Amino acid sequence: MSLARVLAKGQIVIPKELRDKAHISQGDKVEVKMTKEGILILPIKESHADKYKGVVRGKLSLAALEDLYAEKS
Repeated sequence: MSLARVLAKGQIVIPKELRDKAHISQGDKVEVKMTKEGILILPIKESHADKYKGVVRGKLSLAALEDLYAEKS
């Protein structure tokens, strides 16, 4: 079991060992749900398209998208 302290604005720090196990890094989004057991925090994994959303202005060809995807693979 890990403990976290609630800060003044309702923020908590997820202990490092749990962030590492859940692959949560700075800037990642998490979903916060209320369940009958309590509060559940789930990491949200963004798609490649979401990561590059808004990066390129103008029209992007299919070939350019395939190149971006190939770089990540």
